[in-house]
Amino acid sequence: MAIDIHRKRNKNLGLAELVAIALGGMVGGGIFTILGISVSMVGTLTPVAISIGGLIALMAAYSYVKLGLYYKDEGATYSFFGGVSNVRLW
Repeated sequence: MAIDIHRKRNKNLGLAELVAIALGGMVGGGIFTILGISVSMVGTLTPVAISIGGLIALMAAYSYVKLGLYYKDEGATYSFFGGVSNVRLW
C-alpha cells in the first residue's frame, strides 16, 4: 500500500507568510551584497542608510498590498501591469 505524500496546497498566504517572503528577499538580496560598499561610502551612518532603504521598501510593499487587493489575480506584477496599461504581454 503506497502512502500518499501529497498534501492539499493552501493557496491563502497570511500576513506572517507575506512578511517572511518580503524580508527574505530584501535581507538576502540586499544586506549581504551591499553592506561592504555602504560601509565604505557612508561609514558610521550605514545603519541610517539601511533604515532609509527599509522605509522605501515598506512603501513599495504597501503599494503591492493595495494593488493585490484591487487586482485579485494570481499574476502579481505581471497582472498589475496588464491591468494598468491594458497591454497583453503573453
